[in-house]
Amino acid sequence: MTLFSGINLALQSMLAHQQAIQVTEHNVANANTPGYHRQEAVLNAGPPYPYPGMNYGIYAGQMGGGVLVNQLRRYNTGLLDTQIRREQASASYADRFSALLTRFEGTLAETTQDGVAAKLDAFWSGWQNLSTDPSSLTARADLHTRATTLADALNRRASDLTSLRKNQDTTITDLVSEVNTSADRIAQLNTEIPRVVGLGGQPNDLLDERDRLLNRLSELTGATSAQQENGEVLVSLGGHALVVGKETFALTTTPDAANSNLLQITWPDGATFTPSKGELGAVLTARDQTIPTQLNGLDTLASTLAARVNTLHQTGYGLNNATGLDFFTGTDALSLRVNPALADVNNIATAAAPDSPGDGGIAGQIAAVQNELLLNGGTTTLGQYQVNQTATFGLQLSQALSDTDTRQLVVNALSQQRESETGVSLDE
Repeated sequence: MTLFSGINLALQSMLAHQQAIQVTEHNVANANTPGYHRQEAVLNAGPPYPYPGMNYGIYAGQMGGGVLVNQLRRYNTGLLDTQIRREQASASYADRFSALLTRFEGTLAETTQDGVAAKLDAFWSGWQNLSTDPSSLTARADLHTRATTLADALNRRASDLTSLRKNQDTTITDLVSEVNTSADRIAQLNTEIPRVVGLGGQPNDLLDERDRLLNRLSELTGATSAQQENGEVLVSLGGHALVVGKETFALTTTPDAANSNLLQITWPDGATFTPSKGELGAVLTARDQTIPTQLNGLDTLASTLAARVNTLHQTGYGLNNATGLDFFTGTDALSLRVNPALADVNNIATAAAPDSPGDGGIAGQIAAVQNELLLNGGTTTLGQYQVNQTATFGLQLSQALSDTDTRQLVVNALSQQRESETGVSLDE
């Protein structure tokens, strides 16, 4: 071996190990970077060459060619990544859904004094008090105040729930925008990654970026992806293509006339996208199922209350013999009001016959409505119905929180497994 060839081998070896050290430094620098996959410089012996005078028979004598970096290996767990994304889609749904229900809890809370159930009890008590002293203007004014307070509580809760529902459209718009932005970048990477590979390079960091975007899309929508032979990925949402090669099919939001003009998500071909997983799925479930269930319950309570009380009140007589008046106006929780005609509390009907100021029979009948089984097929009182509504929501919240914990445990276990295979060890 000549001096020159020896120096060349030494230089080649030094450069190869220097590159390996740089890869290690790159790993350490990204030890805490989310989605980073550990890389390794794979060293191979350099190509050998013949040395004069070392030929034996038909075999040429060979001299070692030193060492070269053959490739920069990126540790990858494709099947595990797919499983994690599937579980993460469910975990993200559960996490976002439980967070939304926790926020709704403040609106739906039934405290001792401020809840609808408490206001309803106070309303019945007002009628009971009036039935024992029907000529008392003080008792009449007190009932009017209690009835107004009850109507206001129903109005306020219905208004708050309606606003909460509408406010979810802002979140939907933001999430859809993030989906489209991620899809656009994946389409760009679908062009860049095969080009780098075609030039003999190894686009490890670009692959990490694409994986992070795929992870985020699964968190947002439950998106699935499939690796193509040419290095691209195909991304789908509910069987509809989102990214194909360098082309994206952007989602849009448009008002849905059939759903109170709330936003619906549509594809370019006009098809509606209604995700059942991911953060977006959770927001839509809360907006279109959870809140409407509570609103419908309030409306049922308000309309049943008004109809029953009005039926009895119309048959009675006030101190001035006013009769045939509804006690409430409105047909749902948002529109329920005490009849303006009853601002003159003399018009509140308490007697079963005219010119009977001491008769509280009608007031007593209305007070007794508290115990009538008017709802759920004649099995539930108005008060029980409201308590059950709140209890059902509380159970739903409890289940959502439990589901969040359970699903996150699964994701954490799988993520730890992936980290053990692709994560960076500082002992390198």
